[in-house]
Amino acid sequence: MSKAVMIVSAVIFTALIVASNYLVQFPLNDFFTFGALTYPFTFLLADILAEKYSKKEVLKVVRIGIICAFIPSLFLSEFRIALASISAFFVSQQLDVYAFYWIKSKFPKVWWLRSAGSTAFSQALDTMIFFHIAFLFILPWNAILMLILGDYLMKFIFAFANTPLFYLFGIKMQRFLGVFAR
Repeated sequence: MSKAVMIVSAVIFTALIVASNYLVQFPLNDFFTFGALTYPFTFLLADILAEKYSKKEVLKVVRIGIICAFIPSLFLSEFRIALASISAFFVSQQLDVYAFYWIKSKFPKVWWLRSAGSTAFSQALDTMIFFHIAFLFILPWNAILMLILGDYLMKFIFAFANTPLFYLFGIKMQRFLGVFAR
């Protein structure tokens, strides 16, 4: 991975995390926040990178994004939101990368499963970590449970809805660009 790709990818990760940390503070209703609209794109970006680059390189980009997002998140959201987000992202995004490569090794021809499957799996853990750290002892348990269920439902839908984007940018564009690299 070139330094330019690493920097641009880390900046995009940072922007998506910070935006999600800010937007999660604004619920659309009792079970869905605006943060659930932007956050799934961090997983899509990691999957697109993982299709072309090594696990080590992708994890490096993810970790840089996490570090760079923490301070801005503190200014744009409450401390518990920033801490919950960074904690959840740190665990789940790395899990996503490992799951992506595992699925890719077991089912190399099933491209959609490595993206959607790894994302759906890792975002379940992400959602549990985030909402417990962010809202436990702040909101009633039934409200937290509704947020967990609603946010995860949206993340699950996005995991599969992002499949055409993964195909376009992770599969097709890579092949297209590979033709010019020869």
